Amino acid sequence: MSDLAGRPTISPLGDIVSTTQIAEIVRLLDAVRQPSLRDLPGGEHGPAAQQLRRQSRSMPTSALHASVHQALQLLGTRPPVDPQAYGSSRRRLGTLMSQRAVEEDWIERLQARSTRSGRLGDTEGRKALDADIQLRKQRRRRLMSLERHAERIVEDHDRHHQALRDWQIDHLQQLLQARLHAQAVLDRQERALDEVAATPPPYLLAELGASPPSPEARQTWRQGALAILRFRKDYGIQDPDQALGHPSVDTPHRLHRSQVEVLIDQTRQLIHQPPQPFPLGEPFDAPDLGLP
Repeated sequence: MSDLAGRPTISPLGDIVSTTQIAEIVRLLDAVRQPSLRDLPGGEHGPAAQQLRRQSRSMPTSALHASVHQALQLLGTRPPVDPQAYGSSRRRLGTLMSQRAVEEDWIERLQARSTRSGRLGDTEGRKALDADIQLRKQRRRRLMSLERHAERIVEDHDRHHQALRDWQIDHLQQLLQARLHAQAVLDRQERALDEVAATPPPYLLAELGASPPSPEARQTWRQGALAILRFRKDYGIQDPDQALGHPSVDTPHRLHRSQVEVLIDQTRQLIHQPPQPFPLGEPFDAPDLGLP
């Protein structure tokens, strides 16, 4: 297989991603979803971005896999953040601030009523209001203490998020490179599937037949073919005639094999399933459009 970047001619099957490799790629893409080439110095059209694109096009597929794996190890050094705990702490702080504001409003109102009661000579009423004021002041002090504690928790989360942002800035180019490499692996796999669909090996023909002309059936065929190719890559199967090789006594191997066999059977059924005819024998209920 060759491309515009001058990659050597090799079997397209070398670009099929194994089960472990696709899991790593998905983890990486999920973890570095935010950074963009626009964030690099010079932007997406600057020298750094162009260099990253050239690397992605020219690197061997095995090197791209290694880059993804290294990036996952790098991601393991990220400062820890807990978005759920951060959101919860901010909501808690907001609730406490609102409750304190309510208590302060009540204190002002009660103080005004106590002053009016004193002017009117209502000693008992003023005593009751003053007792209520003291109770609400105690509540306010407790809320202020809880609020300060909540502020410290939010500030601690803010520091963690700032540390994460600093870490992302420090490793921006490495993360972007790894994301481009992961995408390049997936793109090469699609091109490999194109070549395999054009000239399927004997074991795929035996299991799935040739790639069908219908776009929907062809997509289904590709999914079944990909499952077979990944299984063969996972277990190093080289048998040219048997798609899944010989059954193994290894329990995980047998379980994985049975899962792929079920998928192959479903693929065959979907490919050869006849289109559903329109039920002419049933009444056709057209909407009432108000026509005569």
